Amino acid sequence: MSSTNTCPILSLPVELRLHIYSFALLDNPTITIGSAELVGKHPDIIHRLYGGKRSPFSGIPQNHEPVVETSYNASLLAITNTAVIRLSSASTKLPDETYQHQHTPHLSLSLVNRQIHEELASHFKIPKNKETSLFLQYPHGLHVCRTLTPHLLRQAKTVHIAGAYISRTFCPARAACMGPRQPLPEALDVKLQGNVTPNSTGQLGDLIKSLFGPTPSHRVEKLEMRIYYPGDDSYSTVWGDDASPTVIALRNINAGEVGIEVWRGRSGTGVYLTVRPSEERKRVVSTVWRKLEEGGMRQPKRGSWVVDPRWPEWEQDYEMSAGPKGDVIVSGP
Repeated sequence: MSSTNTCPILSLPVELRLHIYSFALLDNPTITIGSAELVGKHPDIIHRLYGGKRSPFSGIPQNHEPVVETSYNASLLAITNTAVIRLSSASTKLPDETYQHQHTPHLSLSLVNRQIHEELASHFKIPKNKETSLFLQYPHGLHVCRTLTPHLLRQAKTVHIAGAYISRTFCPARAACMGPRQPLPEALDVKLQGNVTPNSTGQLGDLIKSLFGPTPSHRVEKLEMRIYYPGDDSYSTVWGDDASPTVIALRNINAGEVGIEVWRGRSGTGVYLTVRPSEERKRVVSTVWRKLEEGGMRQPKRGSWVVDPRWPEWEQDYEMSAGPKGDVIVSGP
């Protein structure tokens, strides 16, 4: 290759290049990951998904695109007033707006050439004073993060997960597992793109194990998880369903200070779970039960509880909301 075609940054010493990478990559204090629905005329949606030899991103709802936004976006996390991408005939012709070009700085830099990609993978170290708060939509944001941006966990100071869980294997009325996956009512049955059905249970378990498992690969200051279980009889699903996000979280937390608030309402149950590292390498679980008021006159919309109104701000320590303290269970080494 002639010198005129050589990337100028490669002429610098590797130590200096790594220093430059740190300025280029660690400049986003908040990142939100999820999927957003394409809204517009049917021909515009089809062109957006398939034009220019594109294909829909597998494993997320039909007519959706994955979104990695380098800021806080509550609508990407919400299950009411959810995020949309409004299309026009002009916007469908802009390939830079598709998910293939919505790269984080890390991914964009790694695509420059093989040498830079290898340097990022082998030599680049995230500083200990990480500042990024990573917000993930459940379950589709987990899949997008794992597929497109798994490297973001390396630079995360905190991780925040929000979404809803509807079981296919558990019957709340019987409080029992029902064996093979049961069909959902049509209104709740989300059709996915492509031939991929993500293993959301495995993805969540792997993520939490990487943060608070026996040998964590990522160190964070705090994990927050807000999961809404719709239905007036959903409380038993929280604890009785083996695939419940709450059960998956507790199963994969080896050590940490765990706080759980269970919000019970007429339309659904919300579980707010937080985890912080434990200096004593044991697991301490504090649980409290609250009343969830939603859906009535002058009350929040059903399911709006999923998004914490304080986000993107978060508290270093867990403080229970007003009311008596719940049971305390100590387990672990």
